[in-house]
Amino acid sequence: MAGDHDVFGDGSVTILSTPGHTPGHQSLLVRLPRTGALLLSGDAVHFQDNWTHKRVPSMNANREQSLASLDRIARVLEERKAQLWINHDKLQSEGLRHAPAYYE
Repeated sequence: MAGDHDVFGDGSVTILSTPGHTPGHQSLLVRLPRTGALLLSGDAVHFQDNWTHKRVPSMNANREQSLASLDRIARVLEERKAQLWINHDKLQSEGLRHAPAYYE
């Protein structure tokens, strides 16, 4: 699938095209009624340090696409007033709820 995809057609779950880590990499934007918007970075952002300093891991397939995806993520965060969830960041993960707890 190329580009973005609104999974349910209502903006609650949107797959975002964020290439760079791999050619077809995707991130997920989720809009929850009480929590608000969350952007799950997948491998577009590996750790908070990568995000803060716009560092691209050497394993990424395309540095320029990676940097463009980081810029895109920043725009989406601002436009949607979203939280960024960095999937591999242990410190952030420790502060999040895990099953059976949940977000609404």
